[in-house]
Amino acid sequence: MRSCAEPRYDHLRVRAKLVVFALAACAAPTPLPATPGDLPVIDRDASRDYAIWLGGARVGTATEVETWSGSGVHLERTERMHFLRGDADVELATTIAIDADMGLVAHRVHWRETANGVVHTGDAIQEAGAWRSNVPGVAIANGAVPAELVPLLVRRDGHFAGPVFMPARNFAGGRGRIDVVAPARLVARVELDGGLTAEATIDRAPDGMPARVVDGEGVIALRITAAEARVQFPATDLVAATAVPITGHRSHHLVLDGDVVVPALPGQAATAASAGVSLELGPKLPGALPPPPSVGGESDRNAEIRGLVANVRARITPDLAATPGSSRDADVATAGDCTTFALAYTALAERRGIPTRVVTGLRVDGDRLVRHRWAVSWTGRAWIAVDAAFGAVPAGGDLVGLAISDADDAGLVAGEAALTHVRGATWN
Repeated sequence: MRSCAEPRYDHLRVRAKLVVFALAACAAPTPLPATPGDLPVIDRDASRDYAIWLGGARVGTATEVETWSGSGVHLERTERMHFLRGDADVELATTIAIDADMGLVAHRVHWRETANGVVHTGDAIQEAGAWRSNVPGVAIANGAVPAELVPLLVRRDGHFAGPVFMPARNFAGGRGRIDVVAPARLVARVELDGGLTAEATIDRAPDGMPARVVDGEGVIALRITAAEARVQFPATDLVAATAVPITGHRSHHLVLDGDVVVPALPGQAATAASAGVSLELGPKLPGALPPPPSVGGESDRNAEIRGLVANVRARITPDLAATPGSSRDADVATAGDCTTFALAYTALAERRGIPTRVVTGLRVDGDRLVRHRWAVSWTGRAWIAVDAAFGAVPAGGDLVGLAISDADDAGLVAGEAALTHVRGATWN
């Protein structure tokens, strides 16, 4: 089985979720006015099916069922994903179940994900406006709305404003807004905690629920019939489907075509070009990240960093079919992709007091760029790129970093969105 830690393949982290699909109804400061009779009846049982697409290929199916009673509504969203990552066959199943009262105030959320036989779960309960979760390290804002419930609120009210959280991303939270650009079209922008953003465009069906959603990661959800939802579809290699082709003869300079903002990371140096951004690539390029606040007389920790990478590579077996449920899972993982390697290394480095952050971007793989994730660490004297999946310290020369973040789910969401801004690449 080829894996992320071999030069043929690398990262594509498709979780069984549509983050911005559910968040699509956040905060409308100036919603279109609703008149009596405009809003559909909401307290009736209903079900909806969606086909999920990425990279021009169908990768999954989602079904939403809302069941009403005298005490409120039970909303259950089930997503089943099936695709290839290189030679690895990946199947994911996620269920998010929400119980809310007649006023659509949620009081219980249950999340369950099964990835190739490995199960992850999480629960949250709201009492007196305060949420309690059994997920370690998670703090949900008081009064926050689970993302999957937001479209029901918008269907009822025509708008929504307030904090939200995403059960399918380990309850990561934030705030959002929606701009109504036409009677049946919405544009959503969600600010995740820490200032990171995610976006989506939504077309609404006559029942007030989404008919088509395109999110910032390039994921598309299309409303389909129940019969269409039952139709089997072939598994597509998403590593190949989402790769960016590179034209020209290989050199140390790469020009990216797209609306790209490239951070000043070690291993790359960016300048403006007529076609986009020109990058010089090389492991000795220092980048221009500011020193961490603790800088001042530290010893050289390069050898220690190399030892941590060796530790991770000895513990984790490359496996594109295995993905962590969270950064906490990666800390104890024994198999996984490049995200697993990057998060596991980051956890070890941070426990040793080595300032480290996660990078999401692309990796040169022959005549294409494929999605990848690695880290940057402070050696005591400089930042260096660290690619634990390939054992590279310092890394660079084949890496294009597009986003830098903390090792949490909000940061990973924003990093994945940055990948979609690259339209093409040329060696210069």
